[in-house]
Amino acid sequence: MHLSQFSKFSTCKDDCQHYLWSPSQKTHSYRSRGDNTTGGATTVLFPKVTNKIKKEIAAAKDLVESARTQEDIEDEAWDTSMVAEYGDEIFAYMRELEIKMLPNAHYMDTQAEIQWSMRSVLMDWLIQVHHRFSLLPETLFLCVNYIDRFLSCKIVSLGKLQLVGATAIFVAAKYEEINCPSVNEIVYMVDGGYTVDEILKAERFMLSMLQFELGWPGPMSFLRRISKADDYDLETRTLAKYFLEVTIMDERFVGSPPSYIAAGAHCFARLMLKKGEWTPAHVYYSGYTWTQLRPLVSMMLECCENPQKHHAAVFEKYSDRRYKRASLFVQAEMGRGFVLPSIQLPNARPSLPSLEDVAAHMPFEIRDPLKRNGQMKS
Repeated sequence: MHLSQFSKFSTCKDDCQHYLWSPSQKTHSYRSRGDNTTGGATTVLFPKVTNKIKKEIAAAKDLVESARTQEDIEDEAWDTSMVAEYGDEIFAYMRELEIKMLPNAHYMDTQAEIQWSMRSVLMDWLIQVHHRFSLLPETLFLCVNYIDRFLSCKIVSLGKLQLVGATAIFVAAKYEEINCPSVNEIVYMVDGGYTVDEILKAERFMLSMLQFELGWPGPMSFLRRISKADDYDLETRTLAKYFLEVTIMDERFVGSPPSYIAAGAHCFARLMLKKGEWTPAHVYYSGYTWTQLRPLVSMMLECCENPQKHHAAVFEKYSDRRYKRASLFVQAEMGRGFVLPSIQLPNARPSLPSLEDVAAHMPFEIRDPLKRNGQMKS
């Protein structure tokens, strides 16, 4: 399978054709509900933080930590390589890094020749290349971050956009993989469109533009932590990975922190699999409440309305048995009219205790005046 032709069609196993890129042909950024998005401001999905949300997250932390048994503590301490005692500090540092290394969500406003639709085509090609070379999921997300950060600080011509993508996946593979593709394999990826010297020169230039800051914490690290809340359920995590890759194709997620996207993907997967509510344990391990995640999940849902148009390569990849045919499952659920629950999840326990719950643990002399004043039910 030759994946590099931006100027041709490449044929899949089932004789279907995936359009890769013809620069002379006008393209549009796809939106489920609307027209092209290349002329206006990009929507930026960023979690809102209010005092109420801070209290809810703090309450979830207290609840989870109070429920931990001695056996749980011993299990964590057993594998010393997991350094569980430093977990909170490690993820706090990663949350700082993810903000520091976020690309500019509006970088396309400064680009002269390229537009968001062309980024989507580049991502479609990269997903196919990544899948063809059996690279790690972390490599793909790291590659996307390098591309968006590079384009945030450098104006690139249309003819060099594929070189940016090929260089980014080359650098990301060096950072993440044990056995990464050679520079000659990168030349093969681009069908000889660029030489070895051009790719090596582009690599040096990209590293300098990124200021050698390559350790961006991608969504996979955060997804693994959140998965602890439901005992690392494989179905949920596989479906969440599908939703994570769907977000790569859409510019509206460019300015969103990876921890936020990982939490949204996991939450969406749980809802679609009917695995239950977003529990205090999920709030604690993700750092996000359902109120914060709902706008993000809603946009992910919108992206799944027409998957073969919005994210063809991702859909094809996840229709394989290896990925539990996640994309076909989502397509079937969407066909059955799947909708998100309202702000309060059905049959969900509130993350914060009610006044009655709190009062039940109060001494009588404090509880009784509250009843008389009508502040709580009898």
